[in-house]
Amino acid sequence: MKNEIEFLKESNAIEREYSQEALKDSKDAWDYAMSEKEVSMTMILDVHRRLMKNLNHGIAGKIRHVDVYVGNRKCLEPPYIKKSLECLIEIKPSTEERIKEWHVEFERVHPFEDGNGRTGRILMNFQRLKIELPLLIIHEGKEQLEYYKWFRREEK
Repeated sequence: MKNEIEFLKESNAIEREYSQEALKDSKDAWDYAMSEKEVSMTMILDVHRRLMKNLNHGIAGKIRHVDVYVGNRKCLEPPYIKKSLECLIEIKPSTEERIKEWHVEFERVHPFEDGNGRTGRILMNFQRLKIELPLLIIHEGKEQLEYYKWFRREEK
C-alpha cells in the first residue's frame, strides 16, 4: 500500500499535480485498475475518468476530438485514436521491455486531452504487477528525465 501511494504521488508530481484531491482520484483509479483482469477499452476510459473527474470533468473518460501536441510533435489525429487503442489492447506484453514499448506507444497515441501520462503509468504498472514485476516509481527530477528519454529514443 505504501509503495502504491508513493507511485501515485510521484506520477502526479511528474505532471505538477500535487493536490490531495488528485491523489485521492489517482488512488480510486488505481484501485479500479487493480480490480480488472486485463487492459481493455473500458478499463482505459474508466481509469482516465476516475483520474480526471475532479481536475477536468468535461474530458474525464472521453477520447479526445481535438488535436494535441507534446512539445513540437503533433499527436495522433483524433479519427485514428480508437482503432490505435484497439490494436494496442490486443498486445499482451509479457516482459519488462515489451511493457515499456507498450507504454511508449500508448503515450504516442495520446488518447486524451489531458491525463495521458498518469493514465499510462497506471496501465504500465498494472501490466508490471500482472507479470510479477515490482511497481516502477518514477520520482520527480532525475528519474523523470530518464523516463522522458524513453520517448525521445522511440522518435529517432
